[in-house]
Amino acid sequence: MTKGPSNPDAAGRLQSLVRARGDYGHVAVRAQGSHLLVEVQDGDGEKDLVARATSLAGGQYGLSFKSHTGRWEPLPVQGSIENIAEGLTGLLGPYLDAGNFA
Repeated sequence: MTKGPSNPDAAGRLQSLVRARGDYGHVAVRAQGSHLLVEVQDGDGEKDLVARATSLAGGQYGLSFKSHTGRWEPLPVQGSIENIAEGLTGLLGPYLDAGNFA
């Protein structure tokens, strides 16, 4: 598959979809290179990078999370922005929970 550049519109769309799935107003998504980076903001305003969606061919994305070692670990989630939002909140919901960062 050929990777393509990410797009700020896709970042905004993913952020909106994630925030619509629960109490995730503190979750932000930004485009960087071929990735959509998912960050959470704690009560002190510090941001922590939690996951990334990597652009694949045909408007599809693959989801990875940042492990405690700093390595990117792939998750079994691939597809549209909607699929990524579902996988992100379903599999990584506890890491996105506001209670963990307040």
